[in-house]
Amino acid sequence: MQYAKQRSLRKLLDSKYNELDWNFKIAILYYITYGLKTIHEAKLVHKDFHSGNIVNENMFSSFITDFGLCKPVSQDTSSKGIFGVLPYIAPEVLYGEKYTMESDIYSFGIIMSEVFTGYRPYYDIPHDCSLVTQICLGRRPEIRCEVPQLLLDLMNECLDAEPQN
Repeated sequence: MQYAKQRSLRKLLDSKYNELDWNFKIAILYYITYGLKTIHEAKLVHKDFHSGNIVNENMFSSFITDFGLCKPVSQDTSSKGIFGVLPYIAPEVLYGEKYTMESDIYSFGIIMSEVFTGYRPYYDIPHDCSLVTQICLGRRPEIRCEVPQLLLDLMNECLDAEPQN
């Protein structure tokens, strides 16, 4: 087992966000997508995908961790409850649908917003039933900084309310 010298992505963003340029942010997202692609190619759904479950061995590599809720795509878990960290949970899951690869992609979109801004998603509002309703009605994290349009477009595709898109 490897030791994550930089700790979680969340802690990296908390401590070094101002030192990160766009090349570094894109590299972080690249390694995360590579890991998520590997998970999905194995026909698995992570179900608890957030910045606290991404660790950095060094400043240039990220790994997805915590597979405790990870299940095969074919396993129906819709009636088993909602798991994960609220801001990262896809709207369809909040509606009671099962976790899918697409719900992991939604979580990745939330992680993208976090990497872009340095802020935890919905950091300025309570994580309660009201937030659940707002997410289901289309609320997404605000991006209050300059982000290349291509990256914003990609993030918005990941956060699409229609999972099949």
